[in-house]
Amino acid sequence: MPVLGAAIDFGGVTLPFSVSDLVGSGSALLGLVGSFVLLGLAFKFVPKLIGLIAAAFKGGAGKGA
Repeated sequence: MPVLGAAIDFGGVTLPFSVSDLVGSGSALLGLVGSFVLLGLAFKFVPKLIGLIAAAFKGGAGKGA
């Protein structure tokens, strides 16, 4: 029975890709999905931003000089 926390020997393991392949594919995936994430954030936060701007103009209009 193996001891918990014992070191595992990965000496004979080889991977079919390198670190640069992994970083490149992650960057490409982020490039494809990133625009959709930004679009979703825009639909969520733009109405709040418009409401904030409208409230700022309505609050300042009643003050007078």
